[in-house]
Amino acid sequence: MTHIQNKKDELKDMGEVVLKRVNVSQFLRQYESKHTKKSYRAGLKQFFKLMYPDGGDLDALSERYLDQHRDYREDMLNFKDSLKDKAPTTKATRFNSIRTFLDDNGITFPKRFFKNLNGKATEPITYEDVPDSEELKRIVEYMPIHGKAMTLFLASSGMRIGESVELMIEDVEFDHDPAKIRIRGVIAKTGRKRIAFISPEAKEAVEEWLTFRDQYFKTATKRSKKYTKAEDRGRLFPFSTSNFNVIWKNALVKAKLAKIDEKTNRLMMRPHNLRKYFRLRVGRFGRDEAEALMGHQKGLNAVYARFEGEDGEKRLEEIYVKSIPELSIYGRSVIIQKADKAIRDDLKRHEDAIDILLREKHVREIEIRRLNEEMESYKTAHSNLEKTLIDIVEKQNRRIENLRGEVETLMNPEFSNKGDSFKDAEPQKELFKEKTGT
Repeated sequence: MTHIQNKKDELKDMGEVVLKRVNVSQFLRQYESKHTKKSYRAGLKQFFKLMYPDGGDLDALSERYLDQHRDYREDMLNFKDSLKDKAPTTKATRFNSIRTFLDDNGITFPKRFFKNLNGKATEPITYEDVPDSEELKRIVEYMPIHGKAMTLFLASSGMRIGESVELMIEDVEFDHDPAKIRIRGVIAKTGRKRIAFISPEAKEAVEEWLTFRDQYFKTATKRSKKYTKAEDRGRLFPFSTSNFNVIWKNALVKAKLAKIDEKTNRLMMRPHNLRKYFRLRVGRFGRDEAEALMGHQKGLNAVYARFEGEDGEKRLEEIYVKSIPELSIYGRSVIIQKADKAIRDDLKRHEDAIDILLREKHVREIEIRRLNEEMESYKTAHSNLEKTLIDIVEKQNRRIENLRGEVETLMNPEFSNKGDSFKDAEPQKELFKEKTGT
């Protein structure tokens, strides 16, 4: 038997303010969180579409439903059957949206009824495939610049997609090392502000994206009436989660990683799995720190109590810095790569200096070789000249000795007493005088 209470009558009896009937739009106005509004609207839309297959305006359908005297219990059971292939968390969210809407309109159910609707299953129905660094590398290779930036951003921060698309540029402290993100409570799923970080390679990708961001948004507004200047608002990623999901799926197909779960017909490797990629790696250095950075709801108060204030943030940062090499999809972290680049640049400067010195040495060696060759040439010339001079001196000495012998012959008395011989010797004396100048 359906357990239905008319809350309005009950509130009247208690002397309290009676809430009037509310349609979907009026119901959603009480919530600040965009995520809650979006989630509840999706559940209510699915519910009323099942109730009224002919369709129509969501507010009109909700008012029509409230005006009719329906079997609410049967409607909920039919809705449960339509969700049989959905994940337990999806079912629970859908049931909660309907329960809360009906409760606000004075229609309530026993707590046990919704507990039975949710069932005991706690494991996800769809098998989830968490990408590794090599697979992520393949995926981002097939993405446009904004898709690559957001993928690296999500994988290295552990943030939800819904939170990321609501971030403002000023929420990211790019000058901090590593870059720090201030997640405002108004955009956080839990409604509680927190901090997160991104890796150096993610920061580099985001900064590169920001150089094209304005042009991207201008092009997007021209191509679609859906985008307006008001949609920008200075958001870091001025596009929707559905836009990113399309980019992700297309990249998976091109990378040949688009595996489909046969039971649910859903992708096994989804963007949400990037949070698991983050938790697996950061959790190796600190499980609670990983949970705090991700903003997980389970045990959130206890976890956050440990990491509040400056000391708490410092602890989170210390754990995150240790995790950076694990989070990097390009093997070594960009920090190490930059350090290597600095070392390589320094080595290159030294090598260039050595090359200059070697070139100078080579030039000097050539000059020394030339000087040595000239010196050898001078030595050879000097040696030849010395030999020539010695030959000349020796020839002169021989001539002098010959002439001296001739003079002695002429001066011999025996030679001078010989008449004809003397006369014959006269020309020789004249010749001697001519040669010697005597």
